[in-house]
Amino acid sequence: MANPVPAGSDVSAGTYKCTNCGYDLQVGSTDNLPPCPSCGNGSYDTITGGDAAADPYPDRS
Repeated sequence: MANPVPAGSDVSAGTYKCTNCGYDLQVGSTDNLPPCPSCGNGSYDTITGGDAAADPYPDRS
């Protein structure tokens, strides 16, 4: 998965942080990432889930 992750991407359940304002967005695995609800930005860094470096189970979806 690209990092930053663009809005509209299909992602694994987890937490994603807006690259503009730092808003933490938690989503389920079937959700598409929306634009940031705080500032409207369209990209996120992966905090947990997906391909996050800190994900304790990186091989699980």
